[in-house]
Amino acid sequence: MKGFTGLVIAGVLGLAGAICNWLYLEKASNSLDRVSFIAIKEGVTLNVGDLIQEEHLQKVDFPRGSVGYLDTVAPQWSARAAVIGQRANHLYSEGDIILEMDLTTPAQQQLAKTLQPDEVAFWVPIDPRSVVAEQINPGDLVSFEIPAGEMTPSSILGPFRVMAIGARREPINVQQAFRGRQGAEATLTIVAQLKDGNLDPLTAELSKALAQRNRQGLAVLLHSAKHPAP
Repeated sequence: MKGFTGLVIAGVLGLAGAICNWLYLEKASNSLDRVSFIAIKEGVTLNVGDLIQEEHLQKVDFPRGSVGYLDTVAPQWSARAAVIGQRANHLYSEGDIILEMDLTTPAQQQLAKTLQPDEVAFWVPIDPRSVVAEQINPGDLVSFEIPAGEMTPSSILGPFRVMAIGARREPINVQQAFRGRQGAEATLTIVAQLKDGNLDPLTAELSKALAQRNRQGLAVLLHSAKHPAP
């Protein structure tokens, strides 16, 4: 009888051990079949330029079979140290997954290397009282208002393609995210043509108007993005 009881106890213990072993393997299997990414924690909102800190982040798990291409464009949770200390380059809301593109600081090419062989950069002072420079971005087309003189009526000269606003050569939100404010934006850098030592007629007329006004700042007209390129 005692031997039978011992066998029963041994059988129960063996079954319990098997169940525990199965549960462990099941848990390990589930862990191995999931991929963890970096997301913005619930209740957190990050504005452009805000520092991303560890307390802003949470782990979000996906079954490996449903990840798709996400693991090729988003860093995994194990790489979160590379995210902490970066500045947000766009608005983040809770649950947003951080992507690799969000961690790339735009490189600035030297200004001269962006010009064609027959192009030059021409700096134009603008009137900060009448121009909201933050609303102008590189690549935009602008014209300048030339005030009336003693013998000449007012006129509009343009369009010109903008290369830089002050020292800024990217949209304002990108600059704030990665470089901070770079000071006053009291000039526009435009593209001009230079052939045989002479500026193109439109830029030459603008240069003459600036000289007559002792290079005082001009009012700016921002053209539609649909405006045909000059």
